[in-house]
Amino acid sequence: MTELRVPKLNNNDTEYLLVEWLAEDGAAVVKGDPVVVLETSKAAEELMAEADGVLRRTARTGATCRPGDVIAHLSDGSAPPPSAPDPGTAATDPGTADGGSGPIVTAPAQALIDEHGVDPARIRALGKKVIKQADVLSLLETGTGDTQPLPPVQRAVAAAVTRSHQTIPAAFTAVKLDAGPAIARARALGKEVRALIGLPELLVSAVASLHGQFPMCFAEPMTAGGPGGELAVRPSPGPNVGVTVDVGNGLYVPVLRDADRLSVKEIAERLTAYRTKAAQGAFREDDLAGGNIVVTLHTDTAVLLAVPIVFPGQTCALSLCAPQHEFALDSAGNVVKRTTVTLGLAFDHRLVNGREAAMFLNAIRKAITA
Repeated sequence: MTELRVPKLNNNDTEYLLVEWLAEDGAAVVKGDPVVVLETSKAAEELMAEADGVLRRTARTGATCRPGDVIAHLSDGSAPPPSAPDPGTAATDPGTADGGSGPIVTAPAQALIDEHGVDPARIRALGKKVIKQADVLSLLETGTGDTQPLPPVQRAVAAAVTRSHQTIPAAFTAVKLDAGPAIARARALGKEVRALIGLPELLVSAVASLHGQFPMCFAEPMTAGGPGGELAVRPSPGPNVGVTVDVGNGLYVPVLRDADRLSVKEIAERLTAYRTKAAQGAFREDDLAGGNIVVTLHTDTAVLLAVPIVFPGQTCALSLCAPQHEFALDSAGNVVKRTTVTLGLAFDHRLVNGREAAMFLNAIRKAITA
């Protein structure tokens, strides 16, 4: 008999939500078949069967699961079914207490319902089979209470920001880029390959192309010999560039792996797909993991300068601000109008010094317009 255990899916969460079983209890499954969906604070993740066999569930839909928990067994069919899930760890069903029918309410969601006194009728009116914590949070956002809990995605952001400020002595520098040539290049490329290409796509491509020249900007800080040891770095084999995506329902940082091997068109297509996933809440943990540098986009026209957060486990974070129009003198003394953008770089000053940061930014400026 093979146990199906919950793996560690990310570093921000200590527990996950069992959203959906993809295979029926007692169904025959093959190794590699997706059998269950777990939800973290930022993504949904499918777990695969680790062997051929008959699936015997030990956790219910809506249960809160922790890394290492056994949620199912895979048997050869002759073994008796495992005992029913512990009702203390499974989801509750408010409709069954009085003999009626109702949605399954996860334990975290029920805690919020009890804390804020949410009317059960409002819960049933959602029309969902499983009521998650995020569903209750959405209801509370429309209420009139004085306090509101943060949504799961924002709590994950808060945890990363807090850890960054506590552990990374970051510095910041910025340069101004004459964006006219880069914008013209983006338009020409877009017409050539029939894709939506702008400054963000060019920036990701430029950053990735400089991995070999500025390896420290992509390195992972760590301590030699474990906690309390001397500061050391782990070089990255390739540029895995995270890009911020926020379409109004939370900040995500999906990763373009080995971005130096992608054409600008491929970068544009993947960023478009990531924006769609953000809108649908369809990110997988694999989409968000593995970044070794991040590009933050601040495209609101009023944003002149933005200081990004260096993510824990990384060394540098770049910010791209909105294009601005200004007047300047050309070489002949004539007044000309030009479009500029500000590129900012926050960096772990333990590993990267100001001179290298300035050289990195200037190399990006040249690469964008090349």
